[in-house]
Formats: sequence, C-alpha cells, structure tokens
Amino acid sequence: MALAGHPVAVFAKATNATAVSSDEVDGINSVTYSPKVNMLDASTFKDTTGFALKLACLKDGSVSLAGDYTPSDAPQMLIMTSWTNGVPVWITMHFNPTGAAGTKGFQVQCKVESFEIKGDVASKVEFSASLNFDGAPVAV
Repeated sequence: MALAGHPVAVFAKATNATAVSSDEVDGINSVTYSPKVNMLDASTFKDTTGFALKLACLKDGSVSLAGDYTPSDAPQMLIMTSWTNGVPVWITMHFNPTGAAGTKGFQVQCKVESFEIKGDVASKVEFSASLNFDGAPVAV
C-alpha cells in the first residue's frame, strides 16, 4: 500500500543525535531523497555483444528540499548557515513517521550545495535547498 505524502517530516541538526520535534524544518512541502551509485564503463574492445559493461563503484546521493521560507525557523536557518559556513548538517527524513525503528526513513550528514529564496509579486516567499551526502545514510 502506498504511503500518503502529507505526514512526511524533515529535521535538521548540527549533530547526528536523534531528531526531536524542535528540529523539524517548518514549511517543507517537498523533499526528495536520491541515493545513487557511480557507474564506470568497464567495456573492452574485445567485447562483441554491443553492450557496455558497467562496474558499480562509490555510492553517493543528494537531498532536495523546498517549501515556505520561514526566517524564524531555527532548523531552516541552520541549513542556510550551513551553506554560508561550509559546515555539514545532519538531515533526517521521516517518510513513514509512525513506522517502527529502521522503517521511518533515513538520516544522513550533508553539505549544502545551494539555498535559494524566491518571492514572486502575487505569491508567497519560498525556499529550496540542494544538499549532497557527506557520508553514508542510515535507516531510522
């Protein structure tokens, strides 16, 4: 059975300590968790199949966040200042908040690649952030 998207919660902390309600990023309306593996072409000139051979190498990933810009929200500002200062931030995502331990979501240390604030004349002010894994994610 598919999970409803609305109970998703995102937390930001300066450490990998267990996330608590005061660490929840306010205003989030979109989160994307994108783990991946880097692939190397291992094809040789002697291969006659016509298909490339790939080697799975280092794993990597990213997290994208978007939502309402709330400058009074400490976790949202932690993400922004982590970009400013170049220090890592721990992101915890609960895609299944009521699930058992190990099935709620993921926690990963990230470096903030970008933090964008956007405001249109007839719209609300929004932010988006792109973060890259800075270590291995763990299930929470």
